[in-house]
Amino acid sequence: MSKFNEVSSDDLVLPKPNEENGKEIDAKDFQSEDIDVVKGLQASYALTTAQIGQIEIELHLLHKRLDQVKEIREELFKKYAKLQEEESSLVKSLNEKYGDGVLDLDSGKFIPTE
Repeated sequence: MSKFNEVSSDDLVLPKPNEENGKEIDAKDFQSEDIDVVKGLQASYALTTAQIGQIEIELHLLHKRLDQVKEIREELFKKYAKLQEEESSLVKSLNEKYGDGVLDLDSGKFIPTE
């Protein structure tokens, strides 16, 4: 446990003087350089804590976006499977109509397989 009681981010206070062997202990003044060091450490903790919080928020948003992308991917895989079924049905229908062969899409000609 710290020897210092934190009152606010700007104030650092020593514990109240107490008595030891019947004598009151005198409080000592901190040097301004030491106070600056303690304040700097407190500021570093506050900044680091805020940065950790920001990273956590960013991770949360990334996970949320990743879930959305996964949902889109699943829908596209379903659409892909449906297109495969449509292609298979079309090939079967065209084979029944024209027989086995190859269709040249550029010329629109069907070349039967012999």
